[in-house]
Amino acid sequence: MTQSLQQAVKYLEETDATNRRIRKILVPNIVQFVAILLMLILGTIFVIPIIQNVFDSVGTQEQLPAITLWFSDFLDRLVEYWYIPVFVILGIAGVIAFYINTPKGKYNWHYFKYTMPIFGQLIYALDFSRLMKAVLLNIENGMRIQDALEVSKNVVNNYVMLSVIETSINNILIGQSWIEPFEKTGLSTPMITEMLKIGMQTDLAEMMEKLVEYMQVDIDNIMEKIMKALPQLVYSVVGVLLVFFTLVVLVPLIQVYMGSFLFSAYL
Repeated sequence: MTQSLQQAVKYLEETDATNRRIRKILVPNIVQFVAILLMLILGTIFVIPIIQNVFDSVGTQEQLPAITLWFSDFLDRLVEYWYIPVFVILGIAGVIAFYINTPKGKYNWHYFKYTMPIFGQLIYALDFSRLMKAVLLNIENGMRIQDALEVSKNVVNNYVMLSVIETSINNILIGQSWIEPFEKTGLSTPMITEMLKIGMQTDLAEMMEKLVEYMQVDIDNIMEKIMKALPQLVYSVVGVLLVFFTLVVLVPLIQVYMGSFLFSAYL
């Protein structure tokens, strides 16, 4: 009992540590993106009208950049007819939510989670690692592999993973390999399935301990790749926003600072 509790505590601590690392990756990048977007929108709403009033008050013939006028007009129309995009977004969200709540839709959504760019591989690795840790814990406490899978499936809530686990349990009942369903999905790496096959021929508990260690290293490697790829992606988007912000907000501010519009007004 003491050993089981210790293993459970270790499992929870490792899961919590992984979740903290994921938040550490996501939060700064999301905050940076939102901050630039807010600067663009607020700058256009509050700064551009002030600059336009300055131009109008001195009677200059100079105009704000075309892209500034276009974006300012776009925001004005968005504020005036705000209900149209809101209804469209709510409608699309409602259709998606309805589809996801159907059995087929939920399965496809959960499959997309495992295959989505950047995070899909990590999500699957985390779920599979969580499952293998639970199975190992139950096997070390004397359960058969069939019972261990049955009990351990409660640690995951992805329909794809649950479907694979159910197929594995059925395979055991008819005398076939329980590893084969994981292999057929194409989501597990060949190394993982080979380690499980070797474990079935030797000592499954010992091999699963090595598998869990390998999975943790694999998860760390995936997270390292995400930590390198995600900032590059975010920087690309932020870079585009910064260029747009410069053209829309900063260029008019520079016009005011340089005062060239005063010569046009004087003439």
